[in-house]
Amino acid sequence: MILSTSNRRTIPLAGNSRGTSNHQPFVVIYDGPALAEHRMDVRDLAPALIAIADLFTSTNKELNGENAEVRLEVRGSFKAGSFHSELIFVQSLASQIRDLFAGPNAGAFSNAMAILGALGIVGGGGLIGLIRTLRGRKPRRIEQEGEQTRVWISEQESFTVDEVTYRLYLNRTVRVSLQKALSPLERDGIASFGIVRGNTIELTIENDELDVFASSDDPGEVVTDTIARKVLLLESVVFKDGNKWRVHDGTSAFFAALEDEQFLAKVDAGERFGKGDVLVVDLRQTQIVTDEGLRNEYRIVKVREHRAPLQPALI
Repeated sequence: MILSTSNRRTIPLAGNSRGTSNHQPFVVIYDGPALAEHRMDVRDLAPALIAIADLFTSTNKELNGENAEVRLEVRGSFKAGSFHSELIFVQSLASQIRDLFAGPNAGAFSNAMAILGALGIVGGGGLIGLIRTLRGRKPRRIEQEGEQTRVWISEQESFTVDEVTYRLYLNRTVRVSLQKALSPLERDGIASFGIVRGNTIELTIENDELDVFASSDDPGEVVTDTIARKVLLLESVVFKDGNKWRVHDGTSAFFAALEDEQFLAKVDAGERFGKGDVLVVDLRQTQIVTDEGLRNEYRIVKVREHRAPLQPALI
C-alpha cells in the first residue's frame, strides 16, 4: 500500500509548486494455521486494511494538524508466506510546509519514519510500547516534565514517555483504529500480526495480547489532572466501602472518592463526625472529555486534618 499526504493550504506556492515526499515501505503480515494456504477472507482483510489507513490518517492529523492529507494504497500483488500485504507509507509536504518543518519551530513528525516510530510500528516504543507497558491499566494521573509526560500507575509506580506518545494514547480515533487493525486476530487460526521492513521484523503482536489493545472501554480523554490543597465541608459521610462522600468547597457540592487508607482506618476505628465538620485534604481533580461531553472526577488522596465546624477566626 502507499500512504501519501498532500497540502491543504490554498496560498500560492512560490517557485516549484510540487510538494516533497518521503516514504517507508513495509509489509503487514497476518500469520497462523488458518492462513497456511496464503489466503485470507476479504471480510477480515478489508476492514483491517481500512483501519490501518485510518490509523495513519488520524495519527498524521494529531501530529501535523491540517497541514497534510494521507492515503494508503496497495502496491503490487500479495506475497506468499502466511498472508503478506506490501504497503508503502508516503508523506508529501508542499514546499511551504516543508520549509516550516525545517525552520526553528520545526515539528519532529515531518517524515514518515518519525510517524512510524511515534506509533511504535518501528523502534519498539511509541504508542504500541506504551499500551504494552500499561497492560490494560489506566493511568491514575499524569505530570508534564518538559517534552516528557510522567504517567503514574499508582502512588508508587510511574514512568515517562514522550509527550507525543501520550497524545496518541489519548486520541480515541487512533486507539480504535489500532484495535480494528488487529481485529483479524479474533478469528480462530489467525495467531499474530507483524510488520516487516526489508529483512527486519519490526513488530509482532500475538492474539493473546488483544485485551491489552482493547479501547472499547476507554473512559475518554483526560484533559487536566491536578492535585491541590483544599478545605472541604462535609455534607454526607458514607461508611460503606467504595462509596463517595458528598462535600462542598465553598463554591459547589460534589461527590469525591476517599482514597486515604490511613484516614479510612481511623473511620473504621470509630472516628466521630458532626454537622459542619471540615477536612483539609489533597484533592485530585480530573477533567475528562467523553462522547457525552466534559465531566469532572474528584478523589481525596490525603486527609491532612479533620476539624470541627469552621469559626470566623479560622477563615
